[in-house]
Amino acid sequence: MATFPSKEWCEEAVRLVNADPERPLAARGWKGDVGVIVDAEPGRLARPFVVHVVTHDCLIEPPRVLEDPDDLDELDPAYLARAPYSVWKQLLQGSLDPVEAVLRRRIAVKGDLQQLIERLRFKGLADRVLAGLRTDYPDEGT
Repeated sequence: MATFPSKEWCEEAVRLVNADPERPLAARGWKGDVGVIVDAEPGRLARPFVVHVVTHDCLIEPPRVLEDPDDLDELDPAYLARAPYSVWKQLLQGSLDPVEAVLRRRIAVKGDLQQLIERLRFKGLADRVLAGLRTDYPDEGT
């Protein structure tokens, strides 16, 4: 079981996405790399977690964990998603709808939102990945 957020958790998520039979259809036409920032929260997550993800030939390449949110500035990803740890946790646990989170500005997303909206029909892929991804959270006892 991997802890969110961590390199191991991201690697397992990428492995599950790449193995999903719906992935080729969902990835068709995707353009751009993605930066994700999980902001620290006292008592929940001690320091920010930053990951950069690149796709190639409809596959997600191994994620690259960065030391600091500012490290994404020089990479200038086509997409950037940023939210506090507790928001990401709610998204992963299914207690917060991603569209609602964006509309209520609980998560900041930069990039071509049209490309993201077009992929909402592949929500089942995300649901399958999250169902198969056993997750520990640092703010919960083990």
